[in-house]
Amino acid sequence: MNVLLDRGQTLLHNAGDQSRLRRLNTLAVIEAIRDEALTIPLTAKATGLSKTSTDSLIAHLVQLGWVVPVDPLAPSGAGRPATRYRFKADAAVVLGIDIGRHTVRAELADLNGEVFASADAPASEDDGPIDVLASAVRLADELLTRAKRERSSVWAIGVSVPAVVYQDVITRGPSGWAGINVKDVLSTDFECRIVVENDSNLAAFAEAWKGRASDVSDLVYIHSGNRTGSGLVINGSLFRGSNGAAGEIGAIHEVGWQTAQKHLHAVQLEDGSVVDREAVFKAAADGSVSALTAVRRFSEDIAIGVAALVLTVDPEIVVVGGGNVRAGDVFLEPLRRRVEELCIARPVPQILTSALRERASITGAVGYAATTVQELLHAAAGSGGNLPSADIPPSKWTKQLG
Repeated sequence: MNVLLDRGQTLLHNAGDQSRLRRLNTLAVIEAIRDEALTIPLTAKATGLSKTSTDSLIAHLVQLGWVVPVDPLAPSGAGRPATRYRFKADAAVVLGIDIGRHTVRAELADLNGEVFASADAPASEDDGPIDVLASAVRLADELLTRAKRERSSVWAIGVSVPAVVYQDVITRGPSGWAGINVKDVLSTDFECRIVVENDSNLAAFAEAWKGRASDVSDLVYIHSGNRTGSGLVINGSLFRGSNGAAGEIGAIHEVGWQTAQKHLHAVQLEDGSVVDREAVFKAAADGSVSALTAVRRFSEDIAIGVAALVLTVDPEIVVVGGGNVRAGDVFLEPLRRRVEELCIARPVPQILTSALRERASITGAVGYAATTVQELLHAAAGSGGNLPSADIPPSKWTKQLG
C-alpha cells in the first residue's frame, strides 16, 4: 500500500496535481492509523509526511467522520501527553453473507472486519435460489434492526456461495443455481457495492486476511467437509483465473475429490456397529483399525488433488479448513504423508489446520466487503472526486465510480 502510494505521489507531484496528491495522502493517513491509534508526530513518521500536513489531514478526516481522537496515553515525562487519533472503523458497516448447503449466515461488521451482529437460518438443497437469497435479506434486515441502522448505511456486501462464479453469475453450483446473478437479485434490496465469490476462494482470502496465512504471499486453501474444494492466494491476492474457476481441480473426476467421501460412509467398526463421517473420525481417534483405514483412504484420495495444486502453485503453506479438521491429526497426518510422497518439490509446504475453521467463508465474505470499501475510497481519491463523508449513504457517491 505505502509503496504504491509513494510511487503515485511522485507521479502526481511531477504532474502538478496537488489536489489529488492530498487525497492520496489522506488515504495514507487512514492506513497508518487503521489498526493503532497514533499521535500526529507518529502518524507523520509512519506516512513520511510533514507534521503540518498530517495535522491538516487528520483535522479534515475528523470533520468527515473517518477519524476520532482518543484519550492520550499516560504521561511518561514532563509536558502534556499528545492526543492520539484512530480510524473510526464503525463509521460505516458492511455485510457478509454465506450461502451454505444447509445454513444461510449473515454478519454485520465494521470496516476492520470486527463483527458486532450475526444471525443464521436453515436452508435446504430443495430451496430455490430466490428463496435462499430472500432468507439472506431477512437475516440482514434483522441485523440492521438490532444495530439500529438502515439498509442505506451498508457500504458493501460480500456474498459467499458454494459455486463457481464468473462476472457475478453462477456458472456451476448446486442444482437450480446455474445462471443466477446473485448481485442482481440482491440489488433490488440494497444500493451498495455487492461482491459475489466462491466460498473456498473467500475462505482462502480470509486465511490471508486474518488467519494462518496473514504473513505469507502464496497459499493453497483446501475445504474438507461434506465436499472438497480449494482456493488460491498468489502474490498476496486472491487468484480466480480468467473465468473464476482457478483451483477447481476437484471438477476432474480422476482427481478423486468427488468420490473420496465414499470411504467415510457406512464404515463397520470392530464391534459390528456401522458409522458415518463424524463418528468414523471419532472412532479412528479412539484407535479403531477399520476407522483408521477408512480415514487413511479418504485422506490419500484428497492428497492427490492437494499435491497437484502444490506442484502447480508452489505455495508457502497449505491451509485445510472445513468440518473434517475437527478430527485433527487423525485426518491430517495421512494427508501430509501422502502429499509428501506425491510431491517432487522439496521442502513440501506445511499443511496446517485453519485458524478460522467453519467460519472461514463468512469471515472472507465480511473481509472482502470491507476491502471493497477501502478500494472504493481509493477509487474516489484517484478519480478526482472528493473523499466522501462517512455519514453520506454510499449509494449517493459510488454510482460515479461504476
